[in-house]
Amino acid sequence: MEKYSKWRDAGTGIQPFLQPIPARTQQAGLQRLLNVAKNYALGPLLATTRVLALGLTASLDLAACAIGSLIPPSRLKRLWQRCTRSVCARLALLIMGFYVIDTKTVSLQKGRRSSAKAKAAGAPQSGDIILANHVSYTDILYLVARFNPVFVEVDNASMYARPISLWAALRAPGRLTPALLPAKDAQPLSRITQNARLQSLGPLVVFPENATTNGRALLQLLPVFEEAENQDEKSALHLMAFKYPFAAFSPAYSVGNQLVHLFTLCCQVYNSMAVRVLEDGEAPRVRESAVFCANDVEPVDLDAAVAEKLAQLSRLRMTRMSAMDKRDFLAFYYKRAKGYRSI
Repeated sequence: MEKYSKWRDAGTGIQPFLQPIPARTQQAGLQRLLNVAKNYALGPLLATTRVLALGLTASLDLAACAIGSLIPPSRLKRLWQRCTRSVCARLALLIMGFYVIDTKTVSLQKGRRSSAKAKAAGAPQSGDIILANHVSYTDILYLVARFNPVFVEVDNASMYARPISLWAALRAPGRLTPALLPAKDAQPLSRITQNARLQSLGPLVVFPENATTNGRALLQLLPVFEEAENQDEKSALHLMAFKYPFAAFSPAYSVGNQLVHLFTLCCQVYNSMAVRVLEDGEAPRVRESAVFCANDVEPVDLDAAVAEKLAQLSRLRMTRMSAMDKRDFLAFYYKRAKGYRSI
């Protein structure tokens, strides 16, 4: 759309924020009739049932959290919280139509086969950092189902961060990306990783784009490790990439009313998610950065290495757009959409 041409990347010609639409194809009369039935009859009925089931799942999660709060701080409490939340997150994905999630470990080294037979990446431990592109709120559910991690929000200026709750992480894609975090909340990433390791809270999830896209390209990644205080030598880095193949409606969510998007997503009989995990040993290592490596060793630029490998892993082109461009885009979009109410 011409009115959004300001947010089309000049280098690639990609608009990374608008909801993606399927390519137009010639359809036979019977197929058109089936599409009408799906979109206006069966789909809404299915979506209504699913949304009610999601509400019940959310209630179960809240009840499990309430029960967990009665357990004294211990390994049992952490196990309870991890198991119940992971089960609820996977159940939510099933309800939304993500019956099978295509997860593969791949290698980026030339001459090696990138397939499910690649050496599986080691499971992220408490205090490790998972770095991934961000396409939809369903990314959050997948990560919770697998790792029950700590989600953080990164300050766009200082590169400091603050932990956020699961519910805040789920709602973040529909809100304006905060330009700055309150000074009292922002803290070095290494402090959060150390705390997660000491309390066995799980790995941290950092979305270096700091905003969602429509899955067609990557935004400029924040230089998260530019600050020495953000580097924790004991934290292993794990890279993941999310993609959403679709035929009619994309699970990617970067703009619009989140509840409307969820309802439309639930109208589809099934949805697809593809996750690619970088093979163990190929992710950059914090101890190889200029802060920790020996003087006679060439240091690794962690931010540049993460950007290069994430682009290769996701097979997406890197744009010159940033999270602040997304913020400006949302402000313009919602100003034009009269009557819009942020959820």
